[in-house]
Amino acid sequence: MIGYILSVSEKPDFCTQKTIKQKKRKNMNILIIAEKRVQVKQYIDALTEKGQTVNYIRVSKITLVSKQNETLIKSLGEEVEAYDAVFIQTRTSLAPFIEPLLEELEAINSYTNIKKGSYFTGWNEPYQFVTLALANIPTPKTITTASIKNIEQFSKKISYPILINTYIGKKNQQSLVINSNRELNGFVKSIKTEIDGFMIREFIEGNIISSIVVGKKTFAVKRNYNGEEVEKIKEGKYYVMTENENETAINAAKACGYDIARVDMIKGKIIKVTPMFLLEDFNNICSVKIEDYVADFLIEMAKKHENKVKAPIDFLSLKKLIGKTILKGLLK
Repeated sequence: MIGYILSVSEKPDFCTQKTIKQKKRKNMNILIIAEKRVQVKQYIDALTEKGQTVNYIRVSKITLVSKQNETLIKSLGEEVEAYDAVFIQTRTSLAPFIEPLLEELEAINSYTNIKKGSYFTGWNEPYQFVTLALANIPTPKTITTASIKNIEQFSKKISYPILINTYIGKKNQQSLVINSNRELNGFVKSIKTEIDGFMIREFIEGNIISSIVVGKKTFAVKRNYNGEEVEKIKEGKYYVMTENENETAINAAKACGYDIARVDMIKGKIIKVTPMFLLEDFNNICSVKIEDYVADFLIEMAKKHENKVKAPIDFLSLKKLIGKTILKGLLK
């Protein structure tokens, strides 16, 4: 038996599939997974106020148990049944744990706000830019290389100033703005330790537009950049995105595999997409309760998903019987 321990506290009140089928559904059964309950309390409250059944699990309490060709999702020793929707809010650095979970949630027909592979994309910044570029999402011109010897050659393809990020594994070790060949030569000579990779990116000066994407809705804040540092979200101002900016933010989130995400851009070009964000500052500046929009979106997707995966009539339990024969491969 192989166990995968995933890193979010209360023990949820699990409903069995049999119980769900026996009663007329008046609400959706929604699971929220996070590292700490406080991080998602606003979502839990919003869904509860809308009359939904909401369970919360701390991600560190989840286990995937694989045996032969079957994998079970368990929390505190109990098997997790299929939910109408699962909302996940964790750091992308937990990708090695979250991705196997996403695989199994899809197998048991639960809607999730993030798609398979999206956490690996978010965890690997250079790859995220590749993903966005392949989806024709506007981004700063970006080049990645594993060799320091290629930096000077590749940097010629991007006009100064340029932004250079260094990586050990997938972790960003250093970010530096380079304004000239002289500064670039000095940077190259300063590298004394082993570096796994470099990302050379066009550096665009300008205000950053940070937005929360919820399905096809966006909520944005403009943050000033003074040439050295960017304003914090709480210091920003409410911003109404143009139609093009709005479309770009939504498409960027979708390209990275997120239905709900934070998207940052400069002059219409995407510089960051992440599924993890804090609500309070955005709510205060935008004068909204984004958690209500998230709740409505999850309910809508849960209903659509429930209708989509309703099992066909199994006449005289033939499906179960066929599953025990050589014809089981024909079953879908």
